[in-house]
Amino acid sequence: MSEEYRYYIEKGFKIFMAGFRQNLASIVTMATLIFMYLAVFSINSSVAKVIGSATDSRVVRVFITEDADSDMVKKDLKPYLSTFTMKYYDKDEAKQRVIDLAPDSEKLKDLPEELFPRFFELSSTTASEAMLSKTADKIDKIDGVKSVESGKKMNEKLQKIKSVSYTFVMLLTVLTGISCCFIIFNTIRLSLYRHHRAIMLYTLFGATRPFITFPYVAASKIEATVAFLLAYFMNKIFIGMISSRLLTDSYFVLTAPGIGFSVFLYIILLCITAGSAIFSVVTFLMGQKSINEI
Repeated sequence: MSEEYRYYIEKGFKIFMAGFRQNLASIVTMATLIFMYLAVFSINSSVAKVIGSATDSRVVRVFITEDADSDMVKKDLKPYLSTFTMKYYDKDEAKQRVIDLAPDSEKLKDLPEELFPRFFELSSTTASEAMLSKTADKIDKIDGVKSVESGKKMNEKLQKIKSVSYTFVMLLTVLTGISCCFIIFNTIRLSLYRHHRAIMLYTLFGATRPFITFPYVAASKIEATVAFLLAYFMNKIFIGMISSRLLTDSYFVLTAPGIGFSVFLYIILLCITAGSAIFSVVTFLMGQKSINEI
């Protein structure tokens, strides 16, 4: 590391520490915004995983009543075997099927098999949407059939929910980024006003604009790092509490964003805060009079 960059980092750290108390509110605010974003993203991505694994547009699931004879229902379903392949799931197999759809959930293994319904799963790679819908309507009238779920219809409904959820997350992403920009801009601007005289002296002695700007960029990155780490661990605690208290008997698994996404989000945050800090310093310097004009 060159002496120039070392100076920028050390000076930036001094600026950050000098205004830490005054800027604590902005750090907490930015951490709260990032935490809310991470929490919403965690819920959204977890729901998307469940939807993606639970839906299959080429499947018809036939749930049978508790007192139904599975062999009799199977006999009534034979006319459809020319188009569909069929598999029967008893309670044990139905439980394992749900566990396979939510592989991260260890709590499902403790649930009794009696809670899981018996069903037949009919699948086809050639059936059209109209045939799937027509088949589901016919099967629904068979004695012993409790309900029929057509994968195509279910997939369409769930995909709409998924699309709305993604749209909301994208909007939240934009709003969070804009909010972080304003927070950093105002934080740096306040720090510039506090060091106004020193900055004017630097200008008088011929200091370059990067010499003045980059330490504030470093300070903004330090502030963003502190806020991000605080939000990251808050989200970890949030997910742990929700999973251990509210989702103990649920097959829905709430998971935190992977390390890859977290690093990507952190890099984007650094870029946003750096740009906001540069804009804050440049506009501040442009609005100041020179020493000779005072």
